[in-house]
Amino acid sequence: MEKLNENSAISKVSLVRCQTYDQSSIDVAVGKVLELIGGIESYVRPGDRVLLKINLLTGDVPEKAVTTHPAIVRAMIRQVKEAGGIPQVGDCSGHEGRPNYKRYIAACRNTGIMKVCEEEGAEILHLSAESIEIKAPGGRIFKSFILSKQVREADVLVSLPKLKTHALTLFTGGVKNNFGCVTGLNKAKMHLRAQDPETFSQMLVDLLGIVRPELIVMDAVVGMEGNGPSNGTPRQVNAILASIDPVALDAVACKMVGIDPFIVPSTRLGHEQGLGLGDISRIHVLGEDLKDMQIEDFQLPSGTASFFRAKGLLRFLRSRLVAKPELIRQQCKKCWICFEHCPSGALSKKEDYPSFDHNKCIRCYCCQELCPNNAIELKTPLLGRYVK
Repeated sequence: MEKLNENSAISKVSLVRCQTYDQSSIDVAVGKVLELIGGIESYVRPGDRVLLKINLLTGDVPEKAVTTHPAIVRAMIRQVKEAGGIPQVGDCSGHEGRPNYKRYIAACRNTGIMKVCEEEGAEILHLSAESIEIKAPGGRIFKSFILSKQVREADVLVSLPKLKTHALTLFTGGVKNNFGCVTGLNKAKMHLRAQDPETFSQMLVDLLGIVRPELIVMDAVVGMEGNGPSNGTPRQVNAILASIDPVALDAVACKMVGIDPFIVPSTRLGHEQGLGLGDISRIHVLGEDLKDMQIEDFQLPSGTASFFRAKGLLRFLRSRLVAKPELIRQQCKKCWICFEHCPSGALSKKEDYPSFDHNKCIRCYCCQELCPNNAIELKTPLLGRYVK
């Protein structure tokens, strides 16, 4: 993609207040947030196959704020149809592990996405079904990616991220949602290659160089704070954002919840490498005044690897400072999703329950992120509670 001119570029992010997932309110808010940046017709032409790339991390119900809310998906389907496009909805869900259509469809049903697509006449795509290797010649670290073939075949890619905290990357939004274009267990392989927040975020930026959505619309009506992206706490944020620049969109979203955009590695790296703008002073926020939308005391992940790795502490200190995943046996349903996804082989089936080898654990927290039963918690060692 063409890089932004460092001195003259300005990115636009539209920001609209919306306090409820009532469908009529969402339809109005989504229409407004798009109109502020040119309207849906600026991005979708009649006959275009438009892939609405949702966040379908798990099969949790919408009230848990883990996935893109079905009301947002419904509103976007309607927008695409109004412009004459052909709406398709999908994700390479972390819930699947290896491509697993049955598990994927179950997640679509549980999250309300299936119902919306059936009622609105949108096709659900199983994005992990077919893969293709795409070169990333401009990548700093990653020179190729195994992506969903259907992502590459879409005429228009629209990303629908959810505003959430993230135990590894601190924040997940427009840039991170692209990771859901990587198929199946290839995600685990990338976690193994990119074990720290900085390298993992560089991978996301390398990916952004070859997967650039034409439009990003963020669900921030209810976000997630605390130990996101799946085991945090829902938090009312009351906003919907849209942009063609995922870095700028993330920067505005971060600012809205009290996070310095440049402490989020993917925002900083994306800005530094010309793949978007993370400097708030160079972002034109349309619609609501950002100052009026800011919320206080938004809780960040606690005791995770982000702070310590960013400070460059040695590996042997991590065991004494950084949170470790631990099993809550009474909540474990033995689905083995954690075992399937562990990139470092740190999990075994000891005593018929998942068992952790913390010497092998790379602190990617995929197990905690993907557990559908909240049976894995992050425990910070005693010393780590005092070293901040």
